[in-house]
Amino acid sequence: MELDKGDSVGGRYEVLDTLGFGGAGDVYRVTDHVTDAERALKLLYDDQLGTESLRQRFLTEARIMAELQHPNVLPVFDLGEHGDRVYFVMEYAPLGNAREQFDRGEVDLRLAAEVILQVLDALEYAHQHNCIHRDVKPANILITQPGRYKLADFGVARYDALGVARVTTTGDYLGTLGYMAPEQRVDPRRVVPQSDLYAVGAALYNLLSGHPRPPPDLYALAVDELTFPDIPHRLLPIIRRATRAAVGDRYASASEMRDALAQAVELTWDS
Repeated sequence: MELDKGDSVGGRYEVLDTLGFGGAGDVYRVTDHVTDAERALKLLYDDQLGTESLRQRFLTEARIMAELQHPNVLPVFDLGEHGDRVYFVMEYAPLGNAREQFDRGEVDLRLAAEVILQVLDALEYAHQHNCIHRDVKPANILITQPGRYKLADFGVARYDALGVARVTTTGDYLGTLGYMAPEQRVDPRRVVPQSDLYAVGAALYNLLSGHPRPPPDLYALAVDELTFPDIPHRLLPIIRRATRAAVGDRYASASEMRDALAQAVELTWDS
């Protein structure tokens, strides 16, 4: 059952409107009457109440985002129950996400690079804390204010500190095609930090290429100037290396990829 405008959740959150529908729950824009701030509230779907594994994954998403305190990770402020349904409260991103920003025609080379550099900062921190996101894509990069991008939607993340890997079972299909590394498609339990870097490379391609749909399987293609004429020449090696089929051929860490991208972009702007 969806909430309506004016409904109250947790005795302090008033629903203003619906922001969207995620894999596990509805997301609403709410007013927090304790802090007088606008927030985003995610409420578990009714039809998932009896599915314990999905309920635990929903709760785990909230716990991960609450524990990963970083300027480029969307923070969680509260967790509670609304009847039989659980919810958590996040920072509200009034400017939408990078996918929507792209659709509005606002993404150029400079902006695409800035988005990805901030995501790599978030991933460097997450990986240092044993968390692998597993679903990095432009739609999961929220804009909380001009120039500030935050990684969100950790609903399928693997966070060893919380035992999230035990929630995942063989046959689970976690992630988004086009952004998924080959090893993640075979078995999502086999992901490593470089699996997220593959997704970052695919996201960079998507933001630069001008194609509205998810990227093709970049690990299976020859990424060059003739194949992707809209990709700036200096950024092709970044995308090529990040999306190699073999894990060992990709960047070793988010910080290594960030430094390579920052250098390439600086050279591009100066040339």
